This record gives sequence, C-alpha cells and structure tokens, in this order.
Amino acid sequence: MSQFPMPQFFRAAAIALACLSAPGFLAPVWAADVTLDQTVLKTGEKGRITFKSIVLSDCDLTQAEAASLFSGALSREESGALLDRMTAREFKSPEAVILTEKGDRFTLHDIVATNIAKGGAESLSLGSIDGVLPDDSGDSTLHAGALHVSHMSLPGLAEALRAGDIGLAAFRFDHLDWAGGDMTVVDKGTAAGAPGGNRIALHSGAARIDQALDADGAPHDVSASFANLSVKMPPQSRGGLTLTTFGYPEVAADAHFAGGYDAAAKTYKIADYSFDFRKIGKIAFSGQISNLPKTALTGEKAARAEAMQSATVDWTQIDVTDAGLFDKVVAYVALSRGETPATVKTEWRAIVAQAPLLFSGAPAIAVTARALDRFIADPRVLTLRVKGKDAPLNIGELSHIDNLMVLVNRLDVTSPTASGKP
Repeated sequence: MSQFPMPQFFRAAAIALACLSAPGFLAPVWAADVTLDQTVLKTGEKGRITFKSIVLSDCDLTQAEAASLFSGALSREESGALLDRMTAREFKSPEAVILTEKGDRFTLHDIVATNIAKGGAESLSLGSIDGVLPDDSGDSTLHAGALHVSHMSLPGLAEALRAGDIGLAAFRFDHLDWAGGDMTVVDKGTAAGAPGGNRIALHSGAARIDQALDADGAPHDVSASFANLSVKMPPQSRGGLTLTTFGYPEVAADAHFAGGYDAAAKTYKIADYSFDFRKIGKIAFSGQISNLPKTALTGEKAARAEAMQSATVDWTQIDVTDAGLFDKVVAYVALSRGETPATVKTEWRAIVAQAPLLFSGAPAIAVTARALDRFIADPRVLTLRVKGKDAPLNIGELSHIDNLMVLVNRLDVTSPTASGKP
C-alpha cells in the first residue's frame, strides 16, 4: 500500500471525473440521450474504471463516440479532442469502481454531473465513496460522505490527456461541500490482537470551501473550513499510550483558511491558516507574497512554476496559543526525572539562552530565543513574525540556499514583548 494513498485516489478520480464533467452551455438542439451499459475505461496496465451504467442526457456525442470514449478505445489525442467538444445536460451513473495500478479499489456511488462542456460541469455530486487499500498487514478502509462541487472546470484537460500528464490541467470551482468521512489504517507497530485493536482511525467532519474567481480563474477570495478533524491511535500503541498519559484519547481539531489574490497589486495574502486543537492549543499562520504574476495561479504547469520563482515573501507570521499542553509536558518530564516543574523550566530556559551563541549572535536567533524564553516562563501565546532583512525574500533565491547561516542572516524576526509591544 502507498504510504499516503489519497493522492492515488484523487488522480484516478480526476481521470473519471474528466470523462463526466466551464459552466453550463446549452446543448445543440439535435442532441439526444445516450445510454451505456456496464463499460470499462482502462487507465493503465492494471488500472481501470468500471461504470455500472451511464446515461448522458441531451448529449452531442453519438452512441458510438460515447462508447469509445468511456471504454478507453481511443488514443489520448482522440480522447482529448472528443472531451473538448463534448456537451451534455446531465451525466448520471449509479456506480463507478476505480482500480488503481497499486490495487487500491474505490467505489463512487450516485454520480451526477450537470451542464457539461469543455471538460467542466455546472455541478458535480457524489453520494458517497468507499475504498479498500490492500496491505499485507491489513487493508486500509475509507468511507467518504456526500460531495457537491459547483461550477467546476478543468482548463487544459484536453492538452493534459494528449500529453499523458493530468497535472497539466487546472482544477477550478466556486463552491465545495463535503459531508466528511472516515479512514482506518493498520498500525504495524501494534499487534492485531491487542486490546482495542491495532487500527489508526482518522475522521473528518463537514468541510466547506468557497472561492471567488476572476475571469482568468485566479482566486481573489478563498475561505475554507474543516470541522472535527481527528486522529485516534490504537489504545495499546506507543502513540496511544503517550496520548492517554497526557489525557488525550484522541487528537481533534478544526482547520480554517482565508486568503486571496489581488491581481492589480500582484499579491497573495494568507489572512488565516490555522489548526485549533481541542484542549491542546492553536497554531496559526499568516503572510503575504508579492510580485506574484497571475500566471503563477492560472498558467500552464511549467509557467506556474517559473512565475513562482520570481515572487517574494513580504512577511510571514506564526502564532501559537497554548491551552494546557505545555504544562502537561513539563509535568511529565519533571515526574520522569524526579524534579519539580520549576526546575525543568529553568533548565529549558538555560538551553534556549545558549542558542544565539551557536549562531554567532545572529539577531534573528536572539529574538527567537527571547520569545521562547518568555513562552517557557509563561506559556500562553508565542508570536514570531519573519521577513527579509534589508530586502524581501525572493522565493527562487531561497530555494537555492544550502547554508543555514546564510539563510539565518537574511532574516529579520520580531516578536511582541510581554507588554504586547514589538
């Protein structure tokens, strides 16, 4: 089984949805309904997508063209051309089974796409998704609830299919609603017969993403929320025992994102990218990138990468808020050493005080060390704001820095004092 199976699923799903899905255009008046019985679309040597049945309403493809497209009988070039001109009022399939090259199996239920044109759709809905990912230690399982995407488009889809690289196509949508889901993965370090089992349980509650895209597809406003994300380790696993010691039967959090792109100013601002962990604390990131051409967000694959190299980081900030975890860690260490929590904190503050000496007194490290010292003494909020010293940080240049001291000396770090002043 893959170490992180979800990308394989999404790649396979993208191939399937490409054949389903640019907002709606009216189909030609001569369009007709096309019905296909079970059909198999090959996606590789072992991979395939099996549709139980397909109904295309008001479709401009002939029966023979649709059958060829969904059976994989066409070349990549022919498939791309056919998808580029295909229109249909509605696509419906009660079930599609995706088998990946690695043997992972995903079943998509109740697929409905409306107003299909140019490889996109006005809306796409899935009733649910079930998956099994084989592994010698025990299969991983997946269940995802209902998914609904509005105004979905895949610019560059035809070219991507012709080139055999799905990454060449962009994926855009206005709104996404997901009911959430669950996944279980075997913890190989825990015996199968251990009390409570040996599976890691991952859960996600409802998720919502809203995007306001300009005419070129650049997201000038994005907001996203993911509720009730959680990870629960097997009770007898090393991780499970450690979490139980600290009073956490599971790690649970809510995630949020808010940001947007200003095309005129060529800036992308991340207003909030945060994880709020229950009874643990919150970690939040924010920042701004400038000199970011729209090509970095809407161009072809190579153009996006090249445009990103010219961008600069104006500033980035991390905010850490403690909700009790830090003192629990201190108490645990103190108990294991037979010391008092005050002694442990004193030792840690002494270690942090030495950090600037290891970096030749670099100002950025000195500021960071003072902020950490304050947090250890009074663990409530830790804030670090980073920007370039004397000049903004160019992303292309940063990617080529291989000396830590060179990087450290390029940074300007600030942090609020206990009084709240920088």
